[in-house]
Amino acid sequence: MDKLVTTWLYEIPTEPQKVEEAVDSVQLLVLKVYSHIRSQVCNNVELFAESFFKLPLMRRLEEDMMKIELSDVDREGYRVRRERLQHEQAANAHGLKEVKDCVRILQDFTFRAKALQAAQ
Repeated sequence: MDKLVTTWLYEIPTEPQKVEEAVDSVQLLVLKVYSHIRSQVCNNVELFAESFFKLPLMRRLEEDMMKIELSDVDREGYRVRRERLQHEQAANAHGLKEVKDCVRILQDFTFRAKALQAAQ
């Protein structure tokens, strides 16, 4: 990019009678360089945000989260909830087993019915 900018600089006319052309060339050069700088910065914004903001914030959040302790009331509430959910899970597992058994019985029945129908 340095060589390209240097080339563009040398292409700018320096003669007094070509001042307006030189002004236009300089403005165009400024726009091109600005565009290049902006694209380079935009490409690195995510990296900058990650490095300087997100990672330190996540580290502090992790430290703060490690310091959190539940009160005895909350701990007891979660224990009761866990027990209730375990009972529900056991009941649901039993219900699922019954449904699977019913499906198996129905499939056997349909298989036998089709076999009898085919035999007749």
